[in-house]
Amino acid sequence: MPARPAMPALTLGRKWWNWGPALMPVIGVALILFKTFIIIMGLQLLRYAAIMESRRKWRFRLLGLSMAMAVGPLCEVSAYAFAPQSLLAPLDGFDVIWNILLAPYTLGESLTSSKLLGSGFVFAGAVSAPMFSPHSKPPETMDDLREKFISRSFLGWILVCISLACFACLTMPPKNGARPPARRGLLLAMAGGFLAGQRYFMSSTATVLHTSFDEGNWDMWYDPLAYFILGGMLFCAAMNAVLLNKGLAEFEAMMMIPTFVGTSIVTTSVSAAVILKETATLIAWRLLGYWFGILLVVTGLVIIARDARRQLDGCEDASGQQAERRLMGIPTEQSRVVVPVDIAVAD
Repeated sequence: MPARPAMPALTLGRKWWNWGPALMPVIGVALILFKTFIIIMGLQLLRYAAIMESRRKWRFRLLGLSMAMAVGPLCEVSAYAFAPQSLLAPLDGFDVIWNILLAPYTLGESLTSSKLLGSGFVFAGAVSAPMFSPHSKPPETMDDLREKFISRSFLGWILVCISLACFACLTMPPKNGARPPARRGLLLAMAGGFLAGQRYFMSSTATVLHTSFDEGNWDMWYDPLAYFILGGMLFCAAMNAVLLNKGLAEFEAMMMIPTFVGTSIVTTSVSAAVILKETATLIAWRLLGYWFGILLVVTGLVIIARDARRQLDGCEDASGQQAERRLMGIPTEQSRVVVPVDIAVAD
């Protein structure tokens, strides 16, 4: 009986190889969602360490820093090696969703109807925007990166960043007393989010690393531009960590994180369009759908941040009224002493 011919190995290998481009964005999305959860857990540990009164708080601080500044960014860099920046940017909105779901149980922060409404907008935008964005990341060479970073658009973007940084430094109110002004928290969160949104450095670094490891081609590291991109990523990550850590030590996570994430998403999406030109090939209806999804995310984050600021302003007004009452000699709720009196009722 004649032997049955075996299937050629090249055909089977070609089928499995064709799954690569389809799976790459899926891997990128999975990594970025895992990153959002890890970073939120780290930020909440930092907030918990800031409000707790114990000698062991340095352990929570160290664990939070390692999760938010090491494990999370490592997952993020890996994600940008598999998927384009414009696809992953809206998914950062899940930072707020995780925070809204966990903060009432981990930090004891209040959950209001406005926060739930804002979370609904964020979820709708974070799910819909990636559907319209580019889903593939074409391979790039150092010449492609040089064309993007040595250009008028990049120079104009850097000038805008410097102008906004000077404005934030000049208008930053000082920390006065135990309750700093809410505008200080908003500026700290927006500055940190703006630095975190410079993800074209991270995306390009991931491109260089992916080319080096996947193809075994390390020639890109002979170009000074590769070290400029790597240095830009490390600088933005370090300054972002300093600002966010400072803000979480002074303000509630419910106010800091939505403002931080909203600024980061807008900055990441705009820089992907201006510098990396990722949305240039989208047709009109997909481009409108993408930016409408980004608008939904930002709308939800604005609702959450305004609600948190309203609560903070209410606490400031209440503490101010109590201070005035103390100066005037009027007893406050905290200074009143209730003396129990037993009343005997005769039969």
